[in-house]
Amino acid sequence: MDSSSNTAKTLKNSGIAVFAQIISFLLVFVNRKIFLMFLDVEYLGYQSLFGNVFTLLSVAELGLGQVITFHLYREVVERNEDEIGRLMTVYKYVYRIVAATVLVIGGACYFLLPYIIKDSTLEWWYISVIYFLQLGSIIASYFLSYRRVIYRVSQKEYVCVRIDLFVSIGIQILQLIFLAIFRNYLVYLIINLSTGVIENVVITLKSNRDYPFLKRRNPITRAYLKTKNFFQDVKNMIVHRIAYAVYSGTDNVVISSILGIRYVGLYGNYFTIHSSVVKLFVRHLMTPVQATLGNIVYSDRSKESLWEQFKVFDVFSFFYASQISLGFLVFYQPTIQLWLGSDYLLSYSFVVLFTITIYLGLVWEIVYRYRSVFGDFKQDRWWMVASAVLNIAVSIVAAQYWGIAGIQLGTLVAFLPIAHGRIRFVVQNYFHRSMWLYYLKHLVLFAVAAGEGVLCWFLTKDMPVNFPYYLLRGVVWFFVPLSINVLIYFRSPYFKRLMKYFRTALGIIAGKFRRKKKVAVAAGEQPLPPTEEPTGSVTEETTDAAIEEATEETIDPEPNEVAGATDNKGEEK
Repeated sequence: MDSSSNTAKTLKNSGIAVFAQIISFLLVFVNRKIFLMFLDVEYLGYQSLFGNVFTLLSVAELGLGQVITFHLYREVVERNEDEIGRLMTVYKYVYRIVAATVLVIGGACYFLLPYIIKDSTLEWWYISVIYFLQLGSIIASYFLSYRRVIYRVSQKEYVCVRIDLFVSIGIQILQLIFLAIFRNYLVYLIINLSTGVIENVVITLKSNRDYPFLKRRNPITRAYLKTKNFFQDVKNMIVHRIAYAVYSGTDNVVISSILGIRYVGLYGNYFTIHSSVVKLFVRHLMTPVQATLGNIVYSDRSKESLWEQFKVFDVFSFFYASQISLGFLVFYQPTIQLWLGSDYLLSYSFVVLFTITIYLGLVWEIVYRYRSVFGDFKQDRWWMVASAVLNIAVSIVAAQYWGIAGIQLGTLVAFLPIAHGRIRFVVQNYFHRSMWLYYLKHLVLFAVAAGEGVLCWFLTKDMPVNFPYYLLRGVVWFFVPLSINVLIYFRSPYFKRLMKYFRTALGIIAGKFRRKKKVAVAAGEQPLPPTEEPTGSVTEETTDAAIEEATEETIDPEPNEVAGATDNKGEEK
């Protein structure tokens, strides 16, 4: 698959996904605001708490989904329909077994709820109905959601995004109408939980048309699973799944059991903003990049070329992480205050710790994306276990002293072993480069981002909370980190390559608009005769050449690529 095709598909996936998420983001804001006008925040607390419980139950999937996805990348590159069909059949049967397992374990977990729900004002039968409605929705999703993966690995995730967008808009409008009429949480919840079921049914029907070979019968034998090394991969991956489920699925449980269910609802308001931003800037922008990486890693590119490309992505990740994380620092509190009111604010120390957690996650997001396409889950599994243990231990102890900020501190500290395991795998074990020089560079970059955060805080701390000053905050947030980062990086060869990539991407977008304009003219009453492509326009051939030059050339890194940082090209001895 050539690089122009990869880039064009990545741009299409990301562009459509970003537009869809912006619409969904606005609807979620309106939806939650109206919800809190009619119902108490405690209801949202139950929804968030049970969501965390079901995250823990997701370990029943054993990590097979990610293992199968890893194998699918190679088969998609080689266009092996028979093998893709067999892998998707394995996926289908695995998820049916998972659904049955989740039903049994979820039913058993119901009896633990009295021990983790604190300060409830609802009758127990009502809480039970909420729990089993959410459990039923989770189980239903396992029967159909596996079809999404074929679009993801084929770099056509925009198909799923379009379907999700239209269904989500319809469902959220229905929610608002029924909420205003009935003011009943159970009606609201049933409509909300139907979203995933409807989306997955539509995606399954469409995948039957787009990939008809998936409807063929594909017998699966134990010998086949052994040849694919599934059992060994799953044995290693299950450690990842359990550890990450504990890491990511216990915060609301700890909040509920120590601080009370109402705090879960308050935290949920912040998490709603966080999840919308993450979907916009991480899932919808970076997931298409992962599919592209899967295609590139299993191509004939040299490892040296891939390392040079990784360093370009690393520069992008710093710009990306500092800009988005400081957005949380600048906007989190005034957004909650304007949206819901001062009664729904959490402490500023929580916001600072949350901002640092976001920064570290985003600056090493590209490391995670590389790590995800390689498989070999044995290498970093015990680092995942360490993170799970740390999260619970630090959160419980710190919550006694600092409340919800202490629980966020546990999340922050526990992320560090996860990041270390991934960096060790990608930088040291795959690329054979110095992990410690890489850390030194990022320590300097973290200090730069922290300085930018202090400056942003100083410039915005006394601003009134109203719409005009909200816009002024946006000016500070946009220009302060961006200006400082450009000043630091403008001489770096990797930054120059990054700018070259962006120009190529803009060229692809501009080329598409020009082609659409020609089609529109050709459809008019007086079609024009064909003309030669204007000089300087972006054709498929010129785009391909530009991208090849931007992504495959070898760079001799200049010293002091980042002011005060040592270049990370030395090998680990």
